[in-house]
Amino acid sequence: MAIDTRETRGTKRRSTGGRRVWLEQAGAFARRSLREVRNSWLMLTWVIAFPAIMYLLQATQGAEMSPVANASVSIGTGVLGSMFVCLYLFGNQLATDLEDRRYVAYRSMPIAPSAELAGRMAAGLVLAGGAFAATIAAGLATGASYGLRGPESVPIALAAGALTCLFWMVVAIPFVVVAGNERVASLTTTLVAVGAFVLTGLNGTVPAQSPIDGPVLNFLPNTLPTRLLVSHLVPAENWTELGVAPPAMPTGPAFLALLAAYTVLAIVAGTMLVNRTLYDQGWLP
Repeated sequence: MAIDTRETRGTKRRSTGGRRVWLEQAGAFARRSLREVRNSWLMLTWVIAFPAIMYLLQATQGAEMSPVANASVSIGTGVLGSMFVCLYLFGNQLATDLEDRRYVAYRSMPIAPSAELAGRMAAGLVLAGGAFAATIAAGLATGASYGLRGPESVPIALAAGALTCLFWMVVAIPFVVVAGNERVASLTTTLVAVGAFVLTGLNGTVPAQSPIDGPVLNFLPNTLPTRLLVSHLVPAENWTELGVAPPAMPTGPAFLALLAAYTVLAIVAGTMLVNRTLYDQGWLP
């Protein structure tokens, strides 16, 4: 039987207190990030409505599409909206703090860099989810037809969406660090999101429009989650007739595991980069 000594009780209190402080810090950064966006209605409207407007322009100005085709395109555009939030908005807030030299103050405080990153990411997930949901709502307004493949589609879709958002928020960090300027960082991250969307055929939903051929579209960090979402949320009987295939849809569990691996590696690298460049604490969290 273990003996609960004064020393072990003190260790437990410090461990519990440390976790509580970490969660409080993460929550504070999340609330601050959301408050900054809420206080700027123009920015909030832009980041949430931008992908929905893009989708409506595609759906109303091009050739008439079937309900399932509208659904797949709206998902690809919705993922673009999430990427835009993660790259542009997340990067913009980070760059503003860096440009305003707030990290000089942060370094003088007992702030855990991982808590800051987690808090910013939590806020980014909320806003990215809002942008994606707005695009799906626009799809429903134009008659897009969605449907679950099965009960497992719900957790898989949620996981794919969350993982891709976390990945792209980390991608914004090196652009912000290198730019060191809010305007340059915002322009660069926007170009990355839109460039990836266009070059991969609307995030892999229209492969014929992409110069990238073959199964590569099932492995890129923007097309893999998009095609996973399409395969679980669009009730298509023939992917080739719909124009989403070839390549074959990424339906196996290995594809979700690959997306998770991308995200885990990105978060580890992002935490190390924040520690090293913004907090100057070496490689420790």
